[in-house]
Amino acid sequence: MRRLKCTLLVLATLLLCSCNAYKEVPYLQGSEYLDRTPERTPLYDAHIMPKDLLTITVNTSDPDAAIPFNLTVATPITANSKSLTSQPALQQYLVDNNGDIDFPVLGTLHIGGLTKSQAESMIKEKLKAYIKETPIVNVRMANYKISVMGEVTSPGTFTITNEKVNIMEHWPWRET
Repeated sequence: MRRLKCTLLVLATLLLCSCNAYKEVPYLQGSEYLDRTPERTPLYDAHIMPKDLLTITVNTSDPDAAIPFNLTVATPITANSKSLTSQPALQQYLVDNNGDIDFPVLGTLHIGGLTKSQAESMIKEKLKAYIKETPIVNVRMANYKISVMGEVTSPGTFTITNEKVNIMEHWPWRET
């Protein structure tokens, strides 16, 4: 009987000691900034830098008016090492070391150092001379990069497709 009481006491002690409060869990310690509202903390808007790869689309209610500004390139679709057909994909623009791109019809545009929204506004302004109505311009970074440092499985620089990513969404450096 005494052994049973001791065993129950030890089990109860272990059970009560193994439960930690949620705030004592080591993950996301010091993450009070996650509770901030967007009004108090402005969202980060990346600036276009040399060697960025951009996809720029121009849309209008008249699709024919936007065709000269939306160049496509053929990308081969392969199956079993044989090219079957080609699928059109939008032209990507590499920002050169001076921060310039060569955009169809408009020529060389200096967009280095601008945010995406600033680049969109600048392109809209330049398009007014060629398109009667106000176009919709969308600039996206095709090679958004993040750097991972510290005690992780694979530190380094990783290219991701989404510009808004958090550590819980994207773990290319972890062990699988």
